[in-house]
Amino acid sequence: MREQIGVYDALGETLAGLENGGLLLVSGKQGNPMTIGWATAGRIWGRPVLTVLVRPSRFSFPLMENLSEFTVNVPAAEHGKALAICGSKSGRDMDKIAKCGFSLGSSESVRVPYITECPVHYECRVIHKSNVVNADLEPGITAEYYAAGDFHRVYYGEILGVYREG
Repeated sequence: MREQIGVYDALGETLAGLENGGLLLVSGKQGNPMTIGWATAGRIWGRPVLTVLVRPSRFSFPLMENLSEFTVNVPAAEHGKALAICGSKSGRDMDKIAKCGFSLGSSESVRVPYITECPVHYECRVIHKSNVVNADLEPGITAEYYAAGDFHRVYYGEILGVYREG
């Protein structure tokens, strides 16, 4: 049974997920999962916000652009193989939900589904986006993360609801 929890109630396990293999960003009405290892949570413009980064080369990029909604799913410890698949394979080439043995549920606040096997998920609506700009980055970051020039777009998602599977 799913229950709504406070916006920041699962922040500890969410940040732990980032440290231990990542989270699953789901975009598009059909539900395309992508492993993310970078995200932030906090308050901006008086709203609870979760920021995520997506490169334009990723299959998820046009899905994010077209719908401007997403879910972030905190995987369970046993989802290591799924995180590896969703972080290395493209939704252009396979149905990652089926490959990982996941099921999708209907979100309460957005048109993007969530992964029912994940103990926590966030439902977000994009309220701002900006591009990472090479000239504004510390040179070491550019060298380490953007050698190919594929700079991320940062999506600021207002957190509309956080849910725990129970």
